[in-house]
Amino acid sequence: MKTKHLLAPALALALLLAGCSALDVVGKTAVRTFRVLLDKSSGNVALEAATNRWVLSSPGGERFEWSADFSGDGPDFRLTLDATPYLRAGLDPARLQPERYRYDPLTKTLSLQFEIGGEKFSYSASPSPLETFTRIVQKHRAIIGYHEALDHYGIALGDGNMFEWAKDMGRNDKDLVFVLNPEPLVQAGVDPARVADWVFTKVPVKDEKGQAVEVDKFVRPYNL
Repeated sequence: MKTKHLLAPALALALLLAGCSALDVVGKTAVRTFRVLLDKSSGNVALEAATNRWVLSSPGGERFEWSADFSGDGPDFRLTLDATPYLRAGLDPARLQPERYRYDPLTKTLSLQFEIGGEKFSYSASPSPLETFTRIVQKHRAIIGYHEALDHYGIALGDGNMFEWAKDMGRNDKDLVFVLNPEPLVQAGVDPARVADWVFTKVPVKDEKGQAVEVDKFVRPYNL
């Protein structure tokens, strides 16, 4: 059963940012802009009691989940999506790595699971989704980044998979973006040209040396 949770007001955000005084500009701005994303998605954000993970549901039904306590059972992050477009494009779920991908044949959904750390997050009261995200930024700043080419902040979940949101939703038509590494899916039989709903495209990123390169991605953007 899911329980709705009201998002923190501006005063709570100020206190959270004060608690992040050691963070750099990217970390602080990621928290502030994530709060805007939560506000825009407030009717589609809930704490799932059974898993103790926050769930943000997209207009198309994808789910982004982040655990309220990394020391608990289950993945720290999880992306869940309708597998139908990939199945129709040739996906054989049995060929995917089981430690990363979980296919549910009953719901025809595909989940990607990510373990980041083992910290127990402590809260003074019942946590909000923004408080949990702030703890993640504090403890795992390295996975939080700014994608300059798209003017997005995002979480590097692992293996080239990302969850991103716009820095300024008033100037960006891609407010919320799910980003998948296509390589494991292609190796499991997917023909990228046949995948509906998702966009197979080149995405500009910076390599380890800071040089601009383009990499293949499946992206699912939303204008909120």
